[in-house]
Amino acid sequence: MSERVVLAYSGDPDASAAVARLAADAEVVAVTVDLGQGGENLAAVRRRALESGATEALVVDARDEFAEQHCLPALQAHALQAGRCPLVAELARPLVARHLVVAAERFGADAAAHGCAGDDTLAADLAALAPHLTVLAPVRDRRAGTGAARCALRQNVWGRVAEPGVPRDLWRAPDWPLDPEELTITFDRGVPVALDGETVTVRQALQELNRRAGAHGVGHQDGPGAHCATPGATTLTAAHQALEELTLARDLAGFKRTVGHRWRGLVLDGTWSSPLRDALDAFVADAQQQVSGEVRVVLHAGRVAVRDRRAEEPWRAADLPAWYDSSERGPHRPCGRARAATLARH
Repeated sequence: MSERVVLAYSGDPDASAAVARLAADAEVVAVTVDLGQGGENLAAVRRRALESGATEALVVDARDEFAEQHCLPALQAHALQAGRCPLVAELARPLVARHLVVAAERFGADAAAHGCAGDDTLAADLAALAPHLTVLAPVRDRRAGTGAARCALRQNVWGRVAEPGVPRDLWRAPDWPLDPEELTITFDRGVPVALDGETVTVRQALQELNRRAGAHGVGHQDGPGAHCATPGATTLTAAHQALEELTLARDLAGFKRTVGHRWRGLVLDGTWSSPLRDALDAFVADAQQQVSGEVRVVLHAGRVAVRDRRAEEPWRAADLPAWYDSSERGPHRPCGRARAATLARH
């Protein structure tokens, strides 16, 4: 058994059970990474770690880092499961792994652990960053958990994936508003920089859209064995996709979809640190140089609809009106690049 272990600590009963189990044989450094998951005060989470037997307990504020270095690339790559649900836990694990490695170096630990009872993709991220660290999963390996908690990595500012039995009240009002809400999202080279003209960071955009879109039930989807709640991510993705339709050439957009699928696969496989992902990120970032403009969306009854959009440099769309109204489309009316090409012929 290692003499000192760093543990990814969420504060739930399984994580506390992991602290107690590990503390019987080693010094435990509990590391709580704030990814904008909300909920309980993190000072209380830190106290619980110490009460459970941890020698040290750290709280790392990684909210902006997560939003800008993990959520933003996922947004720009359109990394969706089954073409509709944004990745949630998969984006969080690489960053949690990185901060565990930093803590291990700081405290001289030779092992890293987590308190999740299920998926162990975090081990792959740890192995890529620090192959010398021994990876422990006390809850899964010894069944020390209570069985009452979920893995805390499944909730962050990008969204939430709730397993059966978990309340579905995150960002969701008991009754959706009767009236639709319209808002304008401004992008600068693929980055959301303003909501209704107010300058925001990526994290602030997500937090505000989680609140506003969540109140209308946007981004709530049921899947096999889980419920996905991603109002901010879903709204930003819809707006970003709509703007790319006006700004990217057809062949570039087509190849970018292939890149997005591969990017998603790397993240799902726990290979965030792969040189291939770095190369894919570079391609996507270069394509984003053209993706600037504004998108108006309507939030209502669990849906986000693109009302209209305006690009600073639309691709082959010089004849499009300054604001292209999506509602103008009829069953036989071309849209986006197809409409631009049609107008160019007349």
